[in-house]
Amino acid sequence: NIILLVSLTTLCLAQPPVDVRIRFMERVSSIAGCEMEVYELVTDTSRIRKYTKWMENEPAHWAIGLYGEASRIMNANRKGTVEITAYWVALVPGGNEAAVGFCLRDSLGMKSFPHAPYIKLAPEDWAFSTTFLHETGHVVLSILNGGKEIPKGNLSCIPHSTAALTDRGTAFDEGFAIHLETLAARFSLDPVVRERYYHERYLFGIPSIQSEYHRQVADLLTFAQTRTRYSDVAENNFAFGAAFKGPDYLRVQLEKSRDFSLARSANQLLQSEGFYASFFYSFLMRGKTIADVDTVRERQNKTLRALASVFELYAVSAESPFLVNFVESYAKLYPGDAPDVMDVFLELSHGVFVDPQAAALWRDHYLGSLSLDMAERNNRKIADALSRWRNSGLKDMKILSSLLGPQIRCVVPVDSVKLVASGETAPVSFDVNTVEEGIMRMIPQITDREVHRWLVERGTIPFRDAADFRNRSGLGGAVLNYLTF
Repeated sequence: NIILLVSLTTLCLAQPPVDVRIRFMERVSSIAGCEMEVYELVTDTSRIRKYTKWMENEPAHWAIGLYGEASRIMNANRKGTVEITAYWVALVPGGNEAAVGFCLRDSLGMKSFPHAPYIKLAPEDWAFSTTFLHETGHVVLSILNGGKEIPKGNLSCIPHSTAALTDRGTAFDEGFAIHLETLAARFSLDPVVRERYYHERYLFGIPSIQSEYHRQVADLLTFAQTRTRYSDVAENNFAFGAAFKGPDYLRVQLEKSRDFSLARSANQLLQSEGFYASFFYSFLMRGKTIADVDTVRERQNKTLRALASVFELYAVSAESPFLVNFVESYAKLYPGDAPDVMDVFLELSHGVFVDPQAAALWRDHYLGSLSLDMAERNNRKIADALSRWRNSGLKDMKILSSLLGPQIRCVVPVDSVKLVASGETAPVSFDVNTVEEGIMRMIPQITDREVHRWLVERGTIPFRDAADFRNRSGLGGAVLNYLTF
């Protein structure tokens, strides 16, 4: 078996030099005795050199350094009992995902790696400068979680997207991975990388998807919406509700247009990968001066240690408030930075985790600014609220969970959503404590009054379960008959 040691040189995005063992694998037919996917090592030297050459780009160097740091943290925490020894890269046509657990076949037989995080990557050079960094984010979280995938719910009827509300586990896992792309867009000097995230070329008269005619469509058709993953994540736009409020699941979930007067609730933010990405990115970039790569790298390593602490201190599940747990763990691990992490968390969320009136306060402030009321520049109510929220959070972090409710999946069997790319049609589904207005309006016979009552009731006290929803939502019997839980 050939083990490749990749030694990083210091590039714009690279970590300090670190040796990471990269093992390239290829899938083979499933074999009796292993329920997991089966791979064999790539042993051809010329092919290994080709794949290694594909890793000579800034995002890939950043990814390998991140993997190396996560491995060091976990190897130290485990005190050598279970050592993470290699970054396994499975070269799979069309691959663009992280996974945990596989079998490896060689001349000596079969070996099982049930707790080994690895990445499935398309054997194309472009994948090592695009997919590799994002999927490494998932691998890193699995490493820090002791070789287990992040637990996820099954609330949304479409795959995740940056703008959508899905479930807490998906939002955490994807948001962490996305913020790495936002960092790459911020620091990379590579023109190929920048082209994915910045609107810098203005092309006209060209019959291709790159022309200005197609610009919004082109970003949607990537599904990843790469430009959204830089501009809108960096601006924390997904802290706000969807601008489209008509009965259309895809427009509510996938369009990035926001209603900036409508702050999302705490329960909604925990299901928003866009918000998670904004939090991690903003936390690393915070400060009166513009953070440089060395500062970000130091902060990122502390973030990884705090994430490892989350998985040690909390029994994580699909219901876990991952971001709240991170803030609590980080503040305990680095008490000197506690005010910083609290400020970032409370200000990006506009206080909705700690104050039932926070969304209304923000709405008044935003609408007042629309009329160019200069008094809004130094709004005393907001200054007092920020101080109050900060002091309350630092005094007792349990307050950060005080407004949270459970995730309650609801299905509308008579309505369906189709993504042409998947070729499948799925019934509309959502969480009753977080579903946005436009999706509510897809329920047959629902009225404006019922939508309003639903929003008010859950804004006062989140629904505890399906029975509580039926009792308090204000929906009539005819509407409730369309719902299953």
